[in-house]
Amino acid sequence: MLKKGFYIKNGDLLTELVIFKQKGVASEELGQMLLSIARNFSSRGNFSGYTWRTDMVSEAVLTCLKYLKNFDPQKSSNAFSYITQICNNSFKAYIKTQNKHSKIKDYLY
Repeated sequence: MLKKGFYIKNGDLLTELVIFKQKGVASEELGQMLLSIARNFSSRGNFSGYTWRTDMVSEAVLTCLKYLKNFDPQKSSNAFSYITQICNNSFKAYIKTQNKHSKIKDYLY
């Protein structure tokens, strides 16, 4: 039984990552976990006010899938923090890119 406030157990996520590393294919459950982490992380105060929040979440999930192969369960057993950090970096990069495009649009119009 999950404790109140936890939506994904680190042990379950770690198990799914080990299976992903062995098979090389992400399961539906792993995809749902990544999507859930990205959605919940995007609701933080510093990311919640953007109009392109759903695009940020999608980009974060794609980035997570791109870098999951680099996770080594022998070195670290905290898969949740690894995924969360990837989402954080992805959100920041997406915001930076969108601000750059916005400045270009403002300059041209």
